[in-house]
Amino acid sequence: MKYGGKMKNIQNEEYYMGDDDGEGEKMNTDFSKLELKPDHVNRPLWACADGRIFLETYSPLYKQAYDFLIAIAEPVCRHEYNLTPHSLYAAVSVGLETETIISVLNKLSKTKLPNDMIDFIIASTANYGKVKLVLKKNRYFIESPFPEVLKKLGNDGLISKARLYSDPYGGDGFTIGKTSGELEAGPGELLNAAELAAATQEKETHSFEIDPAQVEIVKHRCLPSELNYPMLEEYDFTNDNVNPDLDMELKPHAQPRPYQEKSLSKMFGNGRARSGIIVLPCGAGKSLVGVSAAARIKKSCLCLATNAVSVDQWAFQFKLWSTLRDDQICRFTSDSKE
Repeated sequence: MKYGGKMKNIQNEEYYMGDDDGEGEKMNTDFSKLELKPDHVNRPLWACADGRIFLETYSPLYKQAYDFLIAIAEPVCRHEYNLTPHSLYAAVSVGLETETIISVLNKLSKTKLPNDMIDFIIASTANYGKVKLVLKKNRYFIESPFPEVLKKLGNDGLISKARLYSDPYGGDGFTIGKTSGELEAGPGELLNAAELAAATQEKETHSFEIDPAQVEIVKHRCLPSELNYPMLEEYDFTNDNVNPDLDMELKPHAQPRPYQEKSLSKMFGNGRARSGIIVLPCGAGKSLVGVSAAARIKKSCLCLATNAVSVDQWAFQFKLWSTLRDDQICRFTSDSKE
């Protein structure tokens, strides 16, 4: 592998990670037992049992592998990534399934995927993405393509108290609908046709409504420390005819850059907006990303800021990038409430 301009084989017991000036950390980890695949020179990744993944930055497949790794792992530096429960949870939230993650990692890895890594991926993603909390027309629904999972949640004491029975239900007591999966930020041609079909196939979903006042209780009950079915959160804004649409478009000069489009692609899918956190460095245009998200949803939104100066800056950004008029933007601070 290439670290700081120096070539080292990761199978060596000792290797250095650092800058070109030679300063770096000496790693005393033994990778000599990793079994290389016959065509390992054509594969860009080293996958380790402890969840670390090393990427050869000079590989012809670097860009494709990088796009996949940032979807499933936390970057440590340009060539090192860590699989964590949170990173895998984020991967599932944008449509990647357990089998797809393992399959693509195996295709990219120079070595046979360690059983410890496979077990960790399965354990971390087994229940992630199976349940969603969906906001539809100002009403909250717990939704899942797995009726047995929804039945288990519905039978839980706390969740059953939060459940509403105002709608007519079928035999299971669930409403039934159709949703199609979507792979917004997947690894492109690294997936074959069968894997892409699995990620985008239409699925039957089951749901039941819960009391809006009990949403936080239900979310907490589904956390890994409780029932271990952490819920993805989505807003079905496309079919929301209760909240009025906002006449808002991006101005012609508002052209999000590719990395901004990528961050937005993780937020939207199937005509819904996903809950989450978009992290970008200073100067990367987070304001334009926020305005673009609001323009896509076309509903009234609330921007929370830490001080009055930021409030004024957000108002300016909406006027700069969008077609909103002054009378459509209200500022609320301790000194002034429009």
